[in-house]
Amino acid sequence: MKKSIKLIKLIVLHSIYWSSVQLIIAHVGTYIPRQFFVKHHYWFNNFKFEQRGKFWQSRFKVHLWKKLIPEGQKFNSNIYNKKHLTAYDSNTVETMIVETERAELIHWLSILPVVIFVYTPNYLKIINVLYVLIVNLPIIIVQRYNRPRLRRILRLRTLRGD
Repeated sequence: MKKSIKLIKLIVLHSIYWSSVQLIIAHVGTYIPRQFFVKHHYWFNNFKFEQRGKFWQSRFKVHLWKKLIPEGQKFNSNIYNKKHLTAYDSNTVETMIVETERAELIHWLSILPVVIFVYTPNYLKIINVLYVLIVNLPIIIVQRYNRPRLRRILRLRTLRGD
């Protein structure tokens, strides 16, 4: 009985910890100025192996499950809704690109607090590392899958003089 109560307390504490950490990071992330992403856009360039997002599609079939990921705006009204591209003009596409970069950065930063569990028992380390990866990596993958497509749209709009 005592073990199950202790386990329930641990689950509750870890749930509160991760919910708080992720909400705080997401909230702070909405205040990173657009200029930061414009200046550091190369941080978010695709690697050669990603083949402009095709790697993610061929390995993980992103188009089949990306709709299942909840939009961050449901949890924080300051988050830009990236669920659908609402217009194809250059400004909207550029905004969407910046917001995919913001989302990717926020989710990479959301993984870092797992270091707090470095001195915990191994089973807790494993549980927390798995949790943080399962929650954040799919969202990072979706951003890395979508961004090359958005950049291609922007490039075509620019070539057409939009």
